[in-house]
Amino acid sequence: MKYYFSFSCSYYTEREFMEGKMEGKKDFSALLAEEEFQNGIIFFDSWDVGAKRAFIKRFAISQEEFVRARTIISGLSFKETEFSEEELNYLWERLRIESSGITLRPKTQSRNIISWYSKIAAILFIPLLMASVWFFDKTLKLESFKHKNYDRLTMLHNTVSAPFGGKTKAVLPDGSEVWLNAGSSIEYPLLSKPEYREVKLTGEGYFKVTKDPDKPMLVTTSGMQVKVYGTTFNISAYEDDPDIKTALVEGEISIIRLNEEGIAADAEIKMKPGEIVILNKEKNTLDISAVNNMEVFTGWINGKYVFRNTRFKDILKRLERLHNVEFVLEDEAFGDYNFNATFEDQNIDRIMEIFAVSLPINWRSVKAAQNSDHEFSTRKIIISRDKTKNLQ
Repeated sequence: MKYYFSFSCSYYTEREFMEGKMEGKKDFSALLAEEEFQNGIIFFDSWDVGAKRAFIKRFAISQEEFVRARTIISGLSFKETEFSEEELNYLWERLRIESSGITLRPKTQSRNIISWYSKIAAILFIPLLMASVWFFDKTLKLESFKHKNYDRLTMLHNTVSAPFGGKTKAVLPDGSEVWLNAGSSIEYPLLSKPEYREVKLTGEGYFKVTKDPDKPMLVTTSGMQVKVYGTTFNISAYEDDPDIKTALVEGEISIIRLNEEGIAADAEIKMKPGEIVILNKEKNTLDISAVNNMEVFTGWINGKYVFRNTRFKDILKRLERLHNVEFVLEDEAFGDYNFNATFEDQNIDRIMEIFAVSLPINWRSVKAAQNSDHEFSTRKIIISRDKTKNLQ
């Protein structure tokens, strides 16, 4: 006696299957979702003539419907199960069922009994069908929700921040990636407008923007806007820095200077890869030039900080953010000297030791004190001039 597997983990004998009765012909799509019908299509080849005839008559399907069901269900079972035209006509004549006269594509591959993979696929048919319907319904509801709440969603914003002493990475809704340096943040709407993507930056960010020529990204900082078409670039726009620096690694961007009302003050300035634009916020001037060493602007992504001909007090300001410390420079005039330096994954104490060896300075650290809120204040590092040493 032969047994046939059912999705409900019960079994049907050939006799029980042949004696089953239909309550009138069902809609074809309803048949496809019925477990017993799926089993019949899958195991059809292994039955004798009587069982096959009983199956066809029980479900009252035509030759064309049989082929369609075979194609759909076998498509989920990872097995070629089409009949050639000759095979199907022979089968229909042998079962004494009138042919509908449809034409099929020739079949070249031989037929074998159902494989283990086919059984697994058959078992998964109903869950997959239900999941597809569920996701389709959810997608329609989501799109409907977006449409009805469009104005509200474009006004709601998400903010991602990197604390002082740390870095973080954000992935925007369009797949663009943004690395944020210490003390930086970005803000973007939950739903972008059809015309453009919008991001507001405070501090420093390294952007890898997903390319979309029809929907550019607008990155806005204090006094400047960058129009992005799909590219990689770095912006340093800390509030307490005198300059906004934009370095283009690859791709294409345009710089737009903004007035006090946030409106474009002049025409776009297009940048080429390997260039940097510096906006002086006090003088409101733009300067564009070639970059000799891109790591000066982008090395921080990999923990490498490169300074070239940089004032000592500007180096200290950057280190304050990176290591969440506060420097006190007793000889302020010393802060105007320019230096070259490179630091890579070094803690602040090691950096100060390097400074003390190469520069005429002494330094001491003041431990962070705990305040009344049980929080610790920022660690202070006091730097004094060592008059016994000369500046090289």
